[in-house]
Amino acid sequence: MAYFDNNATTPPREVALRAHEVALREDWRNPSSPTIVAARVRAKLEKTREELAAFLGCAAGSLCFTSGATEANNAVFAHLARKATDDQRVLLSPTEHPSVREAANRYFPGRVKQLSVNGSGVVSSQEASQTLTDGSYAAVSVMAANNETGVLQPWSELASLCAERGVAYHCDATQWIGKLPIDGLSECDYLTASAHKFGGLKGIGILKAPEDFSFIVGGEQESGRRAGTENYPAIASMLAALRESLENDQARVLEKARNAFEQRLIESFSGIRIVGAEVNRLWNTSSLLMPDFDNLRWVGKLEKLGHEISTGSACSSGIESESSVAVALGLTVVEARRIVRVSGSFDTLPGDWEDLAEAFLLAHQELSAGSGSLEVVSV
Repeated sequence: MAYFDNNATTPPREVALRAHEVALREDWRNPSSPTIVAARVRAKLEKTREELAAFLGCAAGSLCFTSGATEANNAVFAHLARKATDDQRVLLSPTEHPSVREAANRYFPGRVKQLSVNGSGVVSSQEASQTLTDGSYAAVSVMAANNETGVLQPWSELASLCAERGVAYHCDATQWIGKLPIDGLSECDYLTASAHKFGGLKGIGILKAPEDFSFIVGGEQESGRRAGTENYPAIASMLAALRESLENDQARVLEKARNAFEQRLIESFSGIRIVGAEVNRLWNTSSLLMPDFDNLRWVGKLEKLGHEISTGSACSSGIESESSVAVALGLTVVEARRIVRVSGSFDTLPGDWEDLAEAFLLAHQELSAGSGSLEVVSV
């Protein structure tokens, strides 16, 4: 089975599995226990924090371990709401992940304003600058890379703008980290990510936040910021996965393979649209607005042909309402239900992309035959 749903989750990398197994066998003790052997685990945990912080270019004390980006995003908005005055608002892009969008609406009810996006889903730094002139905003939250389309946002410009205006900037970098260089992400006041998006394990993630940030009480773990026994084996596996991802230099080659896949489909399907093709995107992601058939039919047919793809965000699969990305892009309900997402990884070879293109052509033929359609795909 060829796996093309890496934006939903990635298979654990071998280095991550090995690091996890070693830590489970040798470093399973509670890092907070007073024994010498437990103190060694604590030392390893802090060394791991320091190395992760060095990759990000931030102070180790600003980095906290979480169960993942969803927890971290919720914690950020709960913290921002505690600090904000009753009349302060937050400014979001309309294509944020549900864990950002819904957290913002919960903790800032009636005080969430959305930026507009262009036809590819990119926000305007100029619009953000103009919006922030009235001084009524507690924070801006714009993700680094979109999970559904792969479209990149101008997060560095926004971080600088917010710093100039004295407004906190939160960046969900879940899809960026592990795929693109992470230089400069330390500019973000709040930064969130999940290990399972870059070959680590589920249930572990990172949060960069000011050192006075605290969100789970009941213990002094994480310097009193997040109570609960730290999961050192998962933390060690996260570092191993990130280290290997950052060492991989094949992104440019694999982007060419992705582009060739898209070109093959463009030549074969009249009316297909590649969402975000006009702007910078993640090298691994294709969001395809297919000319025919409901996206779930594409997913099912391609799975039978040996290829796993997705309809979009895994967090909204099975939900009847349109995705926020589809709404922001102005797609109709019918169009939104024809979007499929293909997302590869560093382990996805050019030949895998070629095979997927051929599978799309075969899937279309079989779907057309099954529906009684006379449509013929050109090959």
